[in-house]
Amino acid sequence: MSLTPKGEARRAALLDAVLRVLEREGPGAVTHRSVAREAGVPLAAATYYFDDLDDLYLSALRRATEEQVTLFAGTDMADLRSVAHLIHRWATENRGAALAQYELMFLAMRRDALRADAEAWYGALEHAIDPHGKNPRQTRVRALALDGLLLRILWLGEPSTVDETEKALREIVEETRAAAT
Repeated sequence: MSLTPKGEARRAALLDAVLRVLEREGPGAVTHRSVAREAGVPLAAATYYFDDLDDLYLSALRRATEEQVTLFAGTDMADLRSVAHLIHRWATENRGAALAQYELMFLAMRRDALRADAEAWYGALEHAIDPHGKNPRQTRVRALALDGLLLRILWLGEPSTVDETEKALREIVEETRAAAT
């Protein structure tokens, strides 16, 4: 679908609305009607740009994943202080987007249409950790630990500071290094 600048803006507003509804109420609250209301556009706009709920979810997941991939792509994963800042900022200052991202990831467990894009998120995370694929096993373990750390920050609010986040990252790196030897 080729869109005019106005159409692109309206579609972007609808995707932003999906993420806000997900953050506030979870995936069960996402409907064409609730998203249109949240975006401040007519219901017909939501149904024009998105055929069904899977299309809404998939488009929102792709957008959130693209944002996260961009976020990780610009970070030197070997610089744990920078990674700690990035993770802490994403999970606290961008908490809504982070919660929506995980809501969509969990939804992908039940909706086949979302699986490939959910897997792309993990692939991007692993690529950010080890762009040359030198140690796939260690990379996978670190990605899983980092994912768990992000969930813990979102769920419990801990680690609550950049310093504590950096400490947790150092523990992850040390443990995976020790396990590899």
